[in-house]
Amino acid sequence: MIISMNIKSLAAFVEVAEQAHFGRAAQNLGITQSGLSQMIKKLEQTSGAKLIARTTRTVSLTEVGEIFLEHARELLLAHELFSQRMGNVIQGDAGTVRLGFVASAALGILPELTAELHRRAPGIKLSLVELTSEEQLPRLRAGEIDVGVLREITQSPGLEVSLLLTEPLLLAVPKTHALASQKSVTLDVLKFEGFIMFPRTKVSYLHDHIYRLCNSAGFTPQIVEQAVQFATILGLVSSNAGVAIVPRSLTAIQLPNVKFLEIDHKDAFSRIYLARRMQEKSSPAAKKMVEIATDFAKSLTA
Repeated sequence: MIISMNIKSLAAFVEVAEQAHFGRAAQNLGITQSGLSQMIKKLEQTSGAKLIARTTRTVSLTEVGEIFLEHARELLLAHELFSQRMGNVIQGDAGTVRLGFVASAALGILPELTAELHRRAPGIKLSLVELTSEEQLPRLRAGEIDVGVLREITQSPGLEVSLLLTEPLLLAVPKTHALASQKSVTLDVLKFEGFIMFPRTKVSYLHDHIYRLCNSAGFTPQIVEQAVQFATILGLVSSNAGVAIVPRSLTAIQLPNVKFLEIDHKDAFSRIYLARRMQEKSSPAAKKMVEIATDFAKSLTA
């Protein structure tokens, strides 16, 4: 029964009830009095009960009409809230964004980015899942996540990829290492060092980037240990197992026996990118989130 009642008719009934006068209610609604009477009549026919007791001088609600008024107001309020929320969703100001991110982003840009998102679009909620860059790509294409924060991947079929920010790569060494007293190093001094690296099968893009850096200095890194998690890599450095080249955001992990050194090389940096499905497949909230993230990243480098 309620489904067949339109919102306009409910609003008209509430106006009549509040004004207790058809003429004033019709004027407020911008319709004729006869048109208003027809709307109320149809509403009564749909509800199967008399809602308004009307004489030549007075307009009052029946007992059923009083109950109907209470629920009509609730329905109108729910409709208003629904319209507002749907408007926000369509505009991208509300909704849930499933965000994939590399672990190192959680130590650097991600906390600041989420704070900015909550400030500018509080209606957007994030559902966060930590994934390597390689793991994010098929999930983005399949629509299992909406936006990805990843490293060193400049393009991928079916995805829109944009640069978010660039951060330096640093050398992590044990504090007892001969290089620990230096502020910066050139890559050639690492020729005979044992490296702790990411497995190429798990973090291939950053792995290959570091390999290219070492190759440009005339050597191939000697891998002594492998680990996927950055905290594990730094733990191995702390235990004197070797040295590691890592993004600067990892300085947030403070271990007592680890020193970070700058690398004197023009390409010693890592790029972080935002990725999402092509424009027509992205949700409004995902588009809004990418827009805010891009603006925020620009403000950091301005």
